[in-house]
Amino acid sequence: MAAQDNLAKRTKFKVILNGMPLGFSKVSNISATMEFETVPEGGVNDRVHYLPKPRQSMDKLILEYGIASGELTRTTLTAGYELKKGIVIMVMPESGMVPTATYQANWGIVTKWEIDTLDAISSGLLIKKVEISHNGLTETINKFGI
Repeated sequence: MAAQDNLAKRTKFKVILNGMPLGFSKVSNISATMEFETVPEGGVNDRVHYLPKPRQSMDKLILEYGIASGELTRTTLTAGYELKKGIVIMVMPESGMVPTATYQANWGIVTKWEIDTLDAISSGLLIKKVEISHNGLTETINKFGI
């Protein structure tokens, strides 16, 4: 099997918020950042040390979905809603049940939501974007290629 056959597709994924699986059309801003401070060593001019800075801000995750009438599962995703049970994003293979990659945060809070512009001329879907600030994502890659 060629290595290209094992590459993960970005079209099949699962999102679990507060222990509840929810469907989303798009997830963006999956990233982790860490800031460092350079500290020169006393009496030595040929090297510096990199020390992690205390976290000044939280990372943000953006989830998008189409609004449907009668839907109750995502109505709690309003500003200030706390995700005490965390966030799990699983990138799934085309076939099989074992995730190719998993991204997790232990805690998050909805900091912003917005809907697309209402347009009487357009026939597109009404999309809602939810921004979740979190305490950092951890990444787990499936090494077995199942």
